Amino acid sequence: MPIKLEYNENLKYLLITAKGNPTVKEADIIMDEMCNSDVFRPDVNSLLDTRELLFDHIDIEYIQSFVTVRKKFNEARGCAKVAILSNSKLAAPLIKLFTILSRDLNQKIQVFRTVEEAELWLCEDLLNA
Repeated sequence: MPIKLEYNENLKYLLITAKGNPTVKEADIIMDEMCNSDVFRPDVNSLLDTRELLFDHIDIEYIQSFVTVRKKFNEARGCAKVAILSNSKLAAPLIKLFTILSRDLNQKIQVFRTVEEAELWLCEDLLNA
């Protein structure tokens, strides 16, 4: 599957790696897995790594469908933080559209260029404790 989950036990966040051309159906399956895990809570902070995602299949309909999937899991995801990791200037407008269409969801979304910046934001409560 082009979407992989890996829980970072030390920093208490979920790394979601998206590669290639994942479908919205695959995203739905992963969201269900995230919200029904025995390893982490459904409202776990997440780092969505899109650096190996091919954006050639993503258009406004794809993004709208993906946001619809996220709405289905909105309550379970609670106020989790979602850091999006991207180093593609071409993907920036699509990611911006995604964040705009996600504004009614409970999760906070930020976009970062480095893992370190994303982890600092995701884990600021843990680091300040």
